[in-house]
Amino acid sequence: MNVPTTKGYDSAQAQREEDDLDRWRFAAEIVEIVLATPPDWSARIGIFGRWGEGKSTVLRFAEGMLKEKGNVVFAFSPWAIQNWNDLWEDFGSRLLEALSGAQIPFESSWKKSLKDSSKWLQSTGLGRVAETAAAYWGKDKLYNAAFGALSRWLKYDGAQIRAIQRGLQDRRLVVLIDDLDRCAPELIPQLLLSLRELLDLPGFTFLLAFDDEIVGRSLAEKNPAWVDGSNFLEKILDFRFHLPPVTELQKERFIAKAMAKYCAFVPKESVKEIQDLLPSNPRKLKSLIRSLAALRPQVNRHDSNELNWVDMWIAQMLRLESYPFFERLLKDDTLENEAGSLYEINKRVSQKKLGEAQDEQNQSLLDLMKEVGVEDLAVVKRLTQLVEAARSRSSLRFRYVCELALRPHAVTWKEFRLLSVTWTADRRASVLGDWITKQAIDRAVSADDVEEELFAAILTKRNELLSAAAESGSTEEHDSHSREAGILLEMAEQVLVDLGKLVPERFSKLHGQASYWIGFRKMPSDKALRQQEEAVLLRLVSSASPALSTELLEKIKPQLWDLDMGDGSQELKRALRAKCLEIVAPKAAREAIGFMTREGGIQSLTERGRHFGVKYCLFHPDSPVWKTNLRDDLLELVSRGRQELAIYLNARDMFNLLMDGLEQGIDSVSSRNIATVLSDRVFVHCLWETVVSKEIQYRMQISFVRARQALIQNGIPEEEIPLTKELQLRLQEEMSQTSLQSSTSPENPGPPGEL
Repeated sequence: MNVPTTKGYDSAQAQREEDDLDRWRFAAEIVEIVLATPPDWSARIGIFGRWGEGKSTVLRFAEGMLKEKGNVVFAFSPWAIQNWNDLWEDFGSRLLEALSGAQIPFESSWKKSLKDSSKWLQSTGLGRVAETAAAYWGKDKLYNAAFGALSRWLKYDGAQIRAIQRGLQDRRLVVLIDDLDRCAPELIPQLLLSLRELLDLPGFTFLLAFDDEIVGRSLAEKNPAWVDGSNFLEKILDFRFHLPPVTELQKERFIAKAMAKYCAFVPKESVKEIQDLLPSNPRKLKSLIRSLAALRPQVNRHDSNELNWVDMWIAQMLRLESYPFFERLLKDDTLENEAGSLYEINKRVSQKKLGEAQDEQNQSLLDLMKEVGVEDLAVVKRLTQLVEAARSRSSLRFRYVCELALRPHAVTWKEFRLLSVTWTADRRASVLGDWITKQAIDRAVSADDVEEELFAAILTKRNELLSAAAESGSTEEHDSHSREAGILLEMAEQVLVDLGKLVPERFSKLHGQASYWIGFRKMPSDKALRQQEEAVLLRLVSSASPALSTELLEKIKPQLWDLDMGDGSQELKRALRAKCLEIVAPKAAREAIGFMTREGGIQSLTERGRHFGVKYCLFHPDSPVWKTNLRDDLLELVSRGRQELAIYLNARDMFNLLMDGLEQGIDSVSSRNIATVLSDRVFVHCLWETVVSKEIQYRMQISFVRARQALIQNGIPEEEIPLTKELQLRLQEEMSQTSLQSSTSPENPGPPGEL
């Protein structure tokens, strides 16, 4: 096992000065046993440990110690070999290399014998090894090309073994076998049996490093007679050693040294806050350090006080323990529900109402793990521990840090702060536009991502300033925070209007922020800021296109019920909304009427969850379509449908949609509102004349007859919705069928003998 000249983060350690977990001492104990074994004996020593606990490091340390004392050592790793023949050919080749390197004379007939055996086996069809079973504890031998040739060459009392013994003298020939637990399952019992029965050679020592639980399960699956595999291993191995668990002191020493070497930028004192959460597995510790080291470029993009390092540690440990679970936590409001402010609220409510225990409160957490496929009980326990730690130790910006662990942010607070300084000195929209372009190039992200995070940063910083102003102890401090919030509002307006980045979601967030603080207006600076916020919102809705206006209409939510906070804010919110609607609603209404001219325009409204603004304009009696002269425009379009097919089809779809809505409403527009629209006699007459202006196919005629009856029941006079000749015939036919059914019913069976 040659020590590489370059090492990665996860390479096994090879030098004593690298040892922080006392693996050197453990390896020295094993080496003492190897050297104490008589030269004419063979020995098989098992080194047991779980994945990542340092088995490879122990082998490296042992290799160095044994070579230093002149022993012949070579590594044999069967895990990548899937074929029995290739396995022993590789073993033989490595043995020859080791003997040659130690200048021990040997004859090379093995290679020629291998070729001859391979040809003979191929010709007889015996190239496949028989299944190993308990019967092999006798004198039976396993032979195929490479193994047969090798075992004959290394015959226990043969000339070659005697030659090797003479060359070794009092030294040992040590074979290091690593990662046996990763070997092909069907090769494991055969390999172990071979070491015990066929390679029980004087002077040979085998050090086997593997997870005994994994190998034991593999053996039991191969032959149930071996039960859990432990009795098999007892017969194979002369000595067995389990890696000792990592102590807290060793872990502390390991982390301190690794941090100093790979991520000195991480504050050393931060480890104290999460020491009890650190994994005990050395490989997981290395992975944790590696993941932190990889964040250095992103850390440099933040101010020193911007990142909470307890958050950073917990986020990285969660991500490394289960990436799917970590990713699921960040979806929607899951993190807030499981570890944030919403969790605290839900916990207090549930404890007060139900007195739930901690285990019951974690049920949703367990459900999430099951959803993403986490089944290992140890992983479940570990993830629960980390989430509970996040609940009690993380800061309000824990989500930000978790998102940083998944994907670097397009804009950090440090970068936003520097931009604010530059823009405040030169408040032109081009400054923002140029910065967005450069930031996208520097960070290798899309300009859309930069714009989105920049706008979010503006609103978040504004909210912090508004909160600070509300809590200020002096007028001077209050006015300073308010002034900064006003400056950021100018920046937001430039992004949305001057740079053309106004979208419904951004308007909604700005409108929501203004509505939240609308009642704070006692101080002169507060009042001025509220006026500025209102003016900006009105300019935003004024700049919106008709198509965008229909989406903004939805975000303004004209049906929203505002809670009365006792500060007069309820009426203020309604007044602000009314001013916005006065501008945006007429534009949205014109856009909605335009759907009548589009191919499939009204048909697109049948899908639930889309075009809320258009549906409000067309189907709500309070919209400008029904309150202004826009109604005349709609009637004119509906009338044109008698000559223009596209408009006719939209009018027919509108008629059908309204009739369905009369029973169940249309999305957020209630059936009562639909009934009010359908009480407009002029509109209903116009729409009816259009939809019956073309011949109606027979199967659909009855639906029009029934729709007419529903309109009459809704208050429309019959003369406003006259029947066409074809519909009159269809109505008579329907009435005749109804009369016939009535006369032949059980209550009125009809004349005797009539069927």
